[in-house]
Amino acid sequence: MVSKKVAGILSLKKTDEISVRSFAGEKCVNEYYLRLLLAGGFAKDLQVLEMSEIIGADILIGMDVIGYGDFVFTLKKESNISKAKIYFRSPAKGIKV
Repeated sequence: MVSKKVAGILSLKKTDEISVRSFAGEKCVNEYYLRLLLAGGFAKDLQVLEMSEIIGADILIGMDVIGYGDFVFTLKKESNISKAKIYFRSPAKGIKV
């Protein structure tokens, strides 16, 4: 899923309008196709839906992508500034923490 803001920044072209159901009810949302590129040469063509609001985020990466490899998200606070880093390796080799 992507926020409306990200869809605009990336100039995504709407391919369809899809009806989705959630705890908040049913509504129609825009559908897009994009190619996700991650470090290490990983590329995946995805169908993504636009959500007007993803609480606390602009992009939601699902298990359909995470399952292709080792995915690590770290958050470090330095001088009251939070720095996030995302690591991804495909194929999965297992990550020892």
